[in-house]
Formats: sequence, C-alpha cells, structure tokens
Amino acid sequence: MAKILKYVLGLDGANRFESFYSVGVPAKDFVPYSAVDNRDNHVTDEEFDVELFRSRWHRDPTPAERGCMLSHVKMWEDFVASDADWALIAEDDVLISPDAEVVVNAIITKYPQVQLVNLCDACSFKAGTMNPRVEYIRLSLLSPFVHGKCRMGKLYGSTRLGCTGLYLISRSGAELLLKQFENKAPGTVADDYKLYQQWGVDVRFVQPGLCDWEGSSVILDSGKSHLEMLAENQKGSSALDRVRIALAPKMRLVNAKNALDATLDEVKQRLGKPK
Repeated sequence: MAKILKYVLGLDGANRFESFYSVGVPAKDFVPYSAVDNRDNHVTDEEFDVELFRSRWHRDPTPAERGCMLSHVKMWEDFVASDADWALIAEDDVLISPDAEVVVNAIITKYPQVQLVNLCDACSFKAGTMNPRVEYIRLSLLSPFVHGKCRMGKLYGSTRLGCTGLYLISRSGAELLLKQFENKAPGTVADDYKLYQQWGVDVRFVQPGLCDWEGSSVILDSGKSHLEMLAENQKGSSALDRVRIALAPKMRLVNAKNALDATLDEVKQRLGKPK
C-alpha cells in the first residue's frame, strides 16, 4: 500500500492551524509544517532568484511570494528525504472536504503515473462546487471521473491554474521539481504549474475542488485575502445588479468556452497535432 505524508503549511505565531483542524477527521493526519516567514523581507537574492522571477512575471516578487515558494521547496525536500511514496500538501487557510481522502486514494490507485494534482479551487467559496461568476480554467469535457462528480484532467489552453491550497505530489514529481533547483535558487511562484509542466512534470487538476476556505490567508500587498476580493467583485449596488451577478450569463458562456477550448486542445494532442 502506498505511503502518504500529509503536511499543512502555516506561519508560526500567525497561523490558522486551529481552524484547519476544526473539520475533524479529514484533517487529523496532517502534520504542521512551519512556513518561511518572510514578512520582514529577509530572504536574500541568493536564496530566491529575483531576475528569473522578473523574466517570467514582469514584476518584482512580493515578500510573501518568496517565502511561499521557499516553503513549498523545503516541504518537497522533506518529503523526498522520507520513505513515503506521495505527499498531500495543504495550506492552513483551507478546510478539507470529507471527500478528499477517497478522491486521493482513487487517484493513487487508478492513476499511479500522475505526479502533481491540484485539488483545490481558488475561485470557489465551497468544496464540491464551481463558481459560475468568475472566469477560470475548466477541465476538458473528456476528463475522466475519479470519484463521484470529481473529474481529473490535464492543463490545456492558456487559462492559468492557480493556488497551492491543497495538492497531491508523487515522489518522482517532487524529485523532478527539485532537480530544477540544483545549484540554483528558485525564482517563481509556488503555483507555476505551466512551468512545472514544461519541466516534464505530469500536472493535473481536479474539479470541483476538495476544500472550503477559512478565508484569512493573505499573500497580496493589498492586505486582502483572495476570497475577500472575490466577494467584493460579486456585490451589486441594486437588486437587479445582484440578480445579474448571481446568474452570470456572460461568465457562464465564457467558462463554457474555456471547457470547449480545453476539449479541443486535448483532442489535438491525442491526435498528435500541435496546438
């Protein structure tokens, strides 16, 4: 039977571990892991490749982004140094769904070749749901069901997959990622899945996501959490505005197109044609 290490990443002295563990059984086997606290911006350019970051993202990294990336790299190193086959990594602002364990076990059993699977939905407010009011990456319609209504597929198209709130990584996937940092510092965001894919890592994602959000995790200079900003964008000044936002007809069409584009890209790849 495959051995799985479970980590929950958080800042010492400013963490939300208590909230993370409040869901009970789904979170009970996760071991707290101290994040790199870079709120004082002490991480040096020798530890984090700022030039590489600028070349990829056309801006300077925030202190939080530097600390977040280094935290995940350190967890991958800890995992590879163990005898485990897989690592399930969470951040302390997520609330794990009861469905997470069965979905993870189904992935490991049915698709042991996968190397990294994003299991969260950064744009949804609730586990097991998709947010129709926000444009974001959608699975190909050919993606298989792994358990219940949860499907898993690869990254297709240009829409970005974001967030490291909850993901599954294999030993070979972690080794491939760490190989990129031999004798050099990391220089991107922790959820740069497109880059990981370019490095040869088999990256996939599950929808709907498998966690709710505690909501107070802040990585942006604005001081607002991602969910706070989502909520602000989904408020209307009138009853008609609120109805229009709730129904989101234009955004539903955009996301339907995203799913269709992903499906067409997958068909082209299966047929061996370039995108």
